[in-house]
Order: sequence, then C-alpha cells, then structure tokens
Amino acid sequence: MGMKRLSALLLAFSCFAGRVLAQGEPGRFALTQVTFQSPVLIAYVDVLNPDGQPPTKIAPSDLSATIAQRSLKVESVTPFSQSGEGVAYLFLVDVSKSIARAQFNQMRTEVDSWIESLTPNDRMAIVTFGEQDRQLVDFTSDKNALHGALRIVGPTDKLTKLYLALRNAIDVRQRTDPDLPSRRVIVILSDGKDEGSGFTADDVGRIFEQSPIPIYAIGFSTLPSSQKNTYLEALNRVAALSGGLYIEGSSLPAAYQAVRQAIQRVFLVRLECPGCQLSGQSQPLEMTYTNGGTSRTDRLAVSLSVPAKAKERISWKLALAIALAVGVVITIPIVIKIMRPEPAPAPAPPPTPPVPTPPQVVIVTPPAGRSIELTVLSGNERGRVDKVNLSSKIVVGRDKKCDVSYPDDPEMSAKHLELSRVGEHVEVHDLGSTNGTLLNGAQLVTQQRIEDGDWIRAGLTEVRINFGA
Repeated sequence: MGMKRLSALLLAFSCFAGRVLAQGEPGRFALTQVTFQSPVLIAYVDVLNPDGQPPTKIAPSDLSATIAQRSLKVESVTPFSQSGEGVAYLFLVDVSKSIARAQFNQMRTEVDSWIESLTPNDRMAIVTFGEQDRQLVDFTSDKNALHGALRIVGPTDKLTKLYLALRNAIDVRQRTDPDLPSRRVIVILSDGKDEGSGFTADDVGRIFEQSPIPIYAIGFSTLPSSQKNTYLEALNRVAALSGGLYIEGSSLPAAYQAVRQAIQRVFLVRLECPGCQLSGQSQPLEMTYTNGGTSRTDRLAVSLSVPAKAKERISWKLALAIALAVGVVITIPIVIKIMRPEPAPAPAPPPTPPVPTPPQVVIVTPPAGRSIELTVLSGNERGRVDKVNLSSKIVVGRDKKCDVSYPDDPEMSAKHLELSRVGEHVEVHDLGSTNGTLLNGAQLVTQQRIEDGDWIRAGLTEVRINFGA
C-alpha cells in the first residue's frame, strides 16, 4: 500500500471516527455538502444542540473554516428553510426479495408522502436496484409521474447489488441541469448487504470520500443478528463518510420523518474563497463550530485548487525588476565585446595524425516495464482481464488500434485515455474524450497518479487497475 493510499485511508478513518463520536455524543455538527460558486463556497452544516434540538440561529462568529490551511471568511449563516433553495432528492429503492412485501408497501407509502411534501423548487428522481439498477424517472417536479413510477415495481430480484447502485448514484453530483438544485442528497432504505456488485465497502467509501454527496440511509434488516450488525455498520460507515446520516429503521414512518427533518434543518454557510478554482484535486475543508465552551470540528473533501500564500508569491513588479536587472547584466558584456576589436587569429597548429580507436560494444537494455492488470467491473465486457507491460505509455479507447481496446462501448472515445509511467508511478490522462474520464468516481481534470486498486470509468466501461511486480 502506497503512502498516498495509507494517508487517505487514515484521513477517512479519522473523519468517520469523528462523525460517529458526534452522533454518539449529545449534539451534532456535520458538514453534509459543499458547493462552489466562485468566489464563494456554500457549505451545508447539520447542527444539533446537546438537547438534540437544532439552534434557531448561528452567528458567523460562531464558525471558523480553513481549506488547505488557508483561513476563509464566514460571510453569512442562513437556515436552509429561509434560503429559498430546493433539494434534488435521489431515491434508491431496493427491489430485491430481501425486502418483504409488507415492508416494501410501507416504504412506498412513506415515499408517496414525501412526494406530496415537495416544494416547487424541489426535484426528485427514483432509481431501483437489485440485480441491476434502473432509473424509473429522472429528476422532475411532476408528482403524478413520481407516484406512477412507484406503482409498477415490487421486490422481485434475487440479488442486491447495493454498492453498484451507490457507485452509480454519485454521478448525480456531476449533473449540470439548469433547473436542478445545487443541494443534492441520496435517500436509501437497505439492510447493508451487497451481493455480486463487483465493488467493496472500501471502494464505495473511497468514492464518497473523494466526491462527497450525503447519503441518508435507513437501516432495516431481517438477517440473523451476526450478519445484521456487520452489514448495518458498513451502511452506517458509508453514510457517515458521505456527509450524510444513518437512521435505524425499526419504525419506517418515524425513520423517514427523521430523515426529512435532518435534510431540512441544515444551515447554509457562505465562505469567501477569493482565487479558488475548480480542479480535480481534493482539498479538505475544515470547519469548527463553537457554542459556549464547547467546540466541534468536521471536515469534508472539496475539489478545488487554492492560491498560494501571499508571502510565497512574487508580485509582477518585482518579477519585472528582476527581469530588467538580468537583462542589463547579460547585455553589458555583449555591448563591450562588440565595441572591442577582435585580435588577429593565431596560426593554426599542424594537423595531428589520427589515433585509431578500438571498436566499442554498445549494450542496449530494453526499458523496464511495469505489469498492469485491467479488470472490467461493469460494461459490455464485464469480467474481461487485460495484462499489459507498461514501459512508457499505452492508449485505451474504442479504436481497435489502441493498446487496450473496447470496441463495443459506444460511449467511449476512439482514443479515450492514456496510462503513462512517470518514474516509479503510473498516471492517467484524459485525451480530450467526449464524455470525460472518472478516477474513483471523481471527474479527471488533470493528469493524476493511480494507486493499486483504483478504478477508472471511460464511457460505459469501468476498469479496476492492479499492479504486478
């Protein structure tokens, strides 16, 4: 395991541990989502006082925030209910037989009630998951369409590919629909058990660590106690890492009501971040809430690049002065040399007879390669494995002339991405593809290093990268 991966896992564990402690202790403070509207960061924070009730008001002076060790100014704090914003709800509905018919009908009743409570600014989409995930209805405010979609489904599938559904749900973070609210949440009822998705809990945790979108998970299980606790704890962990919340669902009406209240009770915090720009590199946003003598801190990854500190930058005036000074130092000797007459050339010495040199043997060593294994996790060729020796670079795409080709993927570009060896590391670079490239669920913006076990999505094909010796 590389140091980069180890550090990421330690950071994830520390974030998760902090969130779990915050839920177990009286009160709560959690960053649930962050959006960027240059030059302002919008943070949505969930706050509960020690008595379990949200505060009626939070002053900007109660909060402090940093990103990449750079202090941010808290411009304003507004209750979400007063912001005028809507919410984009993505409901994941389990249609596997692990959900009893009576429980499924009760869940449908609760979602129907949620649909009726939607405001004009809200949008909702419904996706079912079992042996595969399928979109019933895209984001809409049409309540009749949402009610109708729920009427045609039931618990019929034999398997529950939970992690695949969650992995695909992260794509909603990238949506740029003009009428889609910036605030987006995933709501799911599940027993936490995954069957045959090809992803692990660590994979999903890494995805939501790099591209957070809050998961509000209702845990309900009829599994034996030994399995029940294990799977529900995994669901709790994923929800916590995403910035969301886990609710125990012994009573579904109470659980859905608690989730609705948690989503609506957040505060919208505006943070000034002059010079910040969107990028593919995640930076930890850390925020602290101080109430009386108690302080709570939470952190969430944000895909931003942050300007260097002022003392590390050279002003344009200083740069110009340095350039002029260098120019003068270089120019003076040239002028002196031009003005000074050149001395007469000395007579050439007599030629020296050539000395025969022994023939040289040049040994050419072929460039050392690195063994890479590409395993297709999802797409038209799921299960396919390609083993390549990467000495410098390889091209992956739909074109059959590529080093690794997936000709049956219509969403993949002819030459989609490039894997290159940089020293002892391997990096991935998008070649200007039509649909872009995702690395562990995050949009690839610049050339980035790959760690063993990372996965890449190009078109409809998702590939896990493993390194050999």
